[in-house]
Amino acid sequence: MPAVSARPRAPQVGVPLHTRWPGARPVVWAPDAGTVDLVSRVDGELRTSPLRLLGAQRPGYWGADQRVPYGTPYGFRVDDGPLVADPAGAWFPDGVHELPRAFDPYFSWTDDGWQAPDLGAGVLLHLDVPHATPEGTLDAAARLLPRVAACGVDGVELAPLSAFDPDAGPEAGVRLSAVHEPYGGPRALQRFVDAAHALGLAVVLTLPHRWAVVEDLGLGAYGRHAVDGRTPREGSGARGLRDLLTTDAQRWFEEFHVDGLQLDVDALEHRTPVTLSELADTAVAASERLQRPTTLFVDGPGRSDRLAGVLRRVLGAPGSPRDPDAVVDVRHLAASLTPAARLPLRAERDSRRSHAATARAASLVVGDLTRLPGARAGMPWAADAAPRVHGPQRPVRESAAAADLDVRSSLLTLAVLVGTAAVLDTDHLPLTAPHRDTSDTGDDGSARLVEWCTRLTALREDAMRDLALEVDVRAAGSALTLRRGRSAVVVATGPDDARVPLEELLPGAPSAWSLVAGWSPRAAVDGAVLTLPARTTAVLRAEA
Repeated sequence: MPAVSARPRAPQVGVPLHTRWPGARPVVWAPDAGTVDLVSRVDGELRTSPLRLLGAQRPGYWGADQRVPYGTPYGFRVDDGPLVADPAGAWFPDGVHELPRAFDPYFSWTDDGWQAPDLGAGVLLHLDVPHATPEGTLDAAARLLPRVAACGVDGVELAPLSAFDPDAGPEAGVRLSAVHEPYGGPRALQRFVDAAHALGLAVVLTLPHRWAVVEDLGLGAYGRHAVDGRTPREGSGARGLRDLLTTDAQRWFEEFHVDGLQLDVDALEHRTPVTLSELADTAVAASERLQRPTTLFVDGPGRSDRLAGVLRRVLGAPGSPRDPDAVVDVRHLAASLTPAARLPLRAERDSRRSHAATARAASLVVGDLTRLPGARAGMPWAADAAPRVHGPQRPVRESAAAADLDVRSSLLTLAVLVGTAAVLDTDHLPLTAPHRDTSDTGDDGSARLVEWCTRLTALREDAMRDLALEVDVRAAGSALTLRRGRSAVVVATGPDDARVPLEELLPGAPSAWSLVAGWSPRAAVDGAVLTLPARTTAVLRAEA
């Protein structure tokens, strides 16, 4: 792992340290305060020094004239009230209800020249750090990265890492800008990102905005951040939180080198004052300073999990007939996945128009996403919909279909080849399988699924060349075909083997189409007929 720099060196992004927030000189927003004091703990004793208002250009902000030595616990006292933590604290090694410590962000990065792949149509693997390995840490998860890279995916999406009270769970409130100490803390995230980039993998971090504004964490001492769990869109309660959220996004890009942020768009809209356009501008500015692309993903309830539900209806349970209405659902889904049929997000249009000249350092807002079930279970909006429990829980596999190897392989096939950005999970790409208990089932097919995913990602580049074309959906007997350009996925949906007449489902001469991948080794093309075992999937490709 890369070593931490022994002493501070110049910021890599060209931003003066005294203007950064948070930084070595504490800055805090308290618009209604008469006095604000910085309190630090040095050699077991509390030392107090007054902050001063920063002036008309930063209304409501108070700043310190001196720096806080790295590693020093510190907090603020507003109007001689109780000692409270910095809401932008980056390191809470003693717990979220204790004082943060000043964190030195400088790190001996080895990723100079790194350029992330195009994540707008990329494939990511969702990793829930506490459950990805027996150790439950970022350093342990980093040891999985060579296996992830070998599967051909473009990067990893990390479930929320924000610090929280282990006894209450993250839903009870998080320190948005801090990495949970049991996962390894902020330094471990820097090591993880650097290791990922060395292997050609991008890193996308999920931000749990809906858990960030909680009065139990002491935010009320600085101003009115929330009313009934929601924040004001305008007025004195909006400025500080808006700045906190945009600066938080900037920090992840610049100090932790993450390539993308996963945003809960519904929480942003209803629970925070910041807009998607503001975060897009923040990402573009960071991209220009770093000279590398940055990406924002927007997701939320019901936005990215349509594929799993539709395919389960198409395939049904083993031995059961296909739901006849499911084909209609597939056609609707296919239409929504056609780029020409979609309107870009407003923030994406505005951002690209404003920064059209920034070609190399372009920021992208991705609003079309296909997420597999396990990658949804670890997201903040899914946790809010689940029964309240204390502490982080292992995501629950959704229904018996998740344990059905044929369904899992079909979901994996469509997710990788459907054309949108895709987030896989470790149920369908089980790279964390060695520590699972398979005593009841023996071999759970993990190695076969990993091999299948590797084969699919190798085919994805050719399939993406036809991304601008519509998806053509056709059914014949128990076979369902989804074709875009010269690539086609065929699914045998019935309880019996399917004999698929290629001339009825695919354009051109049947001899132009070749079987390039089949989940079952019994899949074969004989003349103009594809033989496909029940409830399995095959990929065909036409000659140029």
